[in-house]
Amino acid sequence: MFNEIDQTILKLFKEESGYSVSKQAGLSYQTVQDLRNGKSSLEKARYETIKSLYEYAKKQGYNIL
Repeated sequence: MFNEIDQTILKLFKEESGYSVSKQAGLSYQTVQDLRNGKSSLEKARYETIKSLYEYAKKQGYNIL
């Protein structure tokens, strides 16, 4: 299941700007950019961060489950 969540979030990162993702998911721009650029990993991200990104990705239709 985690792989599907990761893939959904990565697809979101490919399709939308960091600014848009940060605003719509309610996260800081720097957090989103660090995850997008590999400075931080999804595996080590906080649960709330992953939840916000995944819920926004599903809302946008990027859900691959």
